[in-house]
Amino acid sequence: KVNVDGWAGLRVAAFIIFAGYNAMRDTLSPLLGQAPAPELVQQIEASAMAHPEILGIHDLIIHDYGPGRGFVSLHAEVNGHGDIYALHDTVDRAEREIRERFGILATIHMDPIDADNELLSQLRQSVGEKLLEINPGLRIHDFRMVPGPTHTNLIFDALVPADEKRSDLELKRHIEELILSLIHI
Repeated sequence: KVNVDGWAGLRVAAFIIFAGYNAMRDTLSPLLGQAPAPELVQQIEASAMAHPEILGIHDLIIHDYGPGRGFVSLHAEVNGHGDIYALHDTVDRAEREIRERFGILATIHMDPIDADNELLSQLRQSVGEKLLEINPGLRIHDFRMVPGPTHTNLIFDALVPADEKRSDLELKRHIEELILSLIHI
C-alpha cells in the first residue's frame, strides 16, 4: 500500500507557493519601480508636443501603481514671453488629454525659456551638437544665460545616458572644456 497523501500535499503546497510568488511579483514590480513601455513614453511625449505652445519637454516620469492608478509628471518648455494665462490653459488641456487618452493622472510643470533670444538659440544648438560628440545619448534642457556685470553664466541640465562610463565629475569637466572652446574663452 502506497501513501500518496504526503506527496499530493507537497505538490499542492508547491503549486500554492509558485502561484503566490507570481502574484507577489506581478503586484510588487510596478510598486517597486519598473520601466514604462517605450511606446507609452513616446505616446505621452507626442500628446504633449502636439500643442504648438509647448516647445520641448523633459523630466518625464511615469509611475504605475496598478490598473487605473497611473501618474505622469513632466516639464514643458514654453516661451517665457508668452501670455501666461494662455500658456497655463494649454498645459491644463495637455494634462486633461493625457488623463483621458491614457487613463493616467498628469501634472505638467511649465518651464519658461527665452525662445526669442537668437544668440541663446544658436548657442543651445551648438552646445547640443558638441555634447553629441561626447556621447550621442547626451541631451540638454533648461538652457539659459544669466548675465552679470563681470561675466555671464551659462546654465543647463544634461541628461546622461546609463551607458556613460565617465564619472559625473569627469563628464562635467569634459563638457566645460568643449563649451569654453566653443565660445573661444
